[in-house]
Amino acid sequence: MGTSASSTGPNNKSPLLPPWAEQGDPVQVGTGDVGNQDGEDGQQELEDKEPSSEIDNGKVQQQIPGPVPNIPPPNRLAGARRSFGDYAKPDGKSSNLRGSLKKYSVSSGGGSGTSRRLASGITAGSGLFGMMQGESVKANGRTLSLSDLNGLSTDQAIDRISEHLAPENGDADSVRLALDFALAEVLPEEDAFDESMFTDDVIQEAISCYLTDLIFQDVVNGMGKAWFHAAHPSKHHRMEEELRDLIKVITQSKVEKVMNDNGGNISQGNIGKVQIDAISQTVDEWESFND
Repeated sequence: MGTSASSTGPNNKSPLLPPWAEQGDPVQVGTGDVGNQDGEDGQQELEDKEPSSEIDNGKVQQQIPGPVPNIPPPNRLAGARRSFGDYAKPDGKSSNLRGSLKKYSVSSGGGSGTSRRLASGITAGSGLFGMMQGESVKANGRTLSLSDLNGLSTDQAIDRISEHLAPENGDADSVRLALDFALAEVLPEEDAFDESMFTDDVIQEAISCYLTDLIFQDVVNGMGKAWFHAAHPSKHHRMEEELRDLIKVITQSKVEKVMNDNGGNISQGNIGKVQIDAISQTVDEWESFND
């Protein structure tokens, strides 16, 4: 489910905002076609036409309110990891988990800081949304659409989508895991993939699941060695389930709220802001938890 046992997480010298969160290759949604064009002039116009929508990490950063995190305070994650380590012990309680998330939010720049840190995931999520709506999506120099996947098994289709949208930077693994998790949650276990599976309800649920796992992966990485306090694999598994479930409940409610603020609609024009707002509001809510 997670990657908690394989990472020690950021150290005291790690920046609050990794360099790849501010730059990266764009994701282009739509072909930018201008219709049937005859002759050389028409062909040139087609080649010069801008894509229908383009997003990259820099554009994501511009949409996030608040200052860009600067130099992190020393031992900024010590309190969060201490509480999480208590949660990982055999007698650990849910209150330890909530206290850890509260401290994690405060020490990591809150909701806006988390959104900035997850910019690669938001960029990929915008591409995922476009693809689920039937658009062709260009990422990392390659183009893919759902129609290319018809006839594959559902698992094969999920792998193709995840590999296509995962960024070529330090967030590659976490984004790929979040894409895998979200699509596996919402798609039926059919023998053959069919692009018609992506109804409006499935698309909204997929976005909620995707953001849930992006945030989950961020916490998993942030807690680092604190996971190692869980000596027994069954305790480790329960921790991951409880952490993900807690994040999912809050994230789903925030996605619904953000959607209603946009007239109940998610579009390619606002999908970046929808993700930013849902992530920010989820993490900010942790600060209301009791220690």
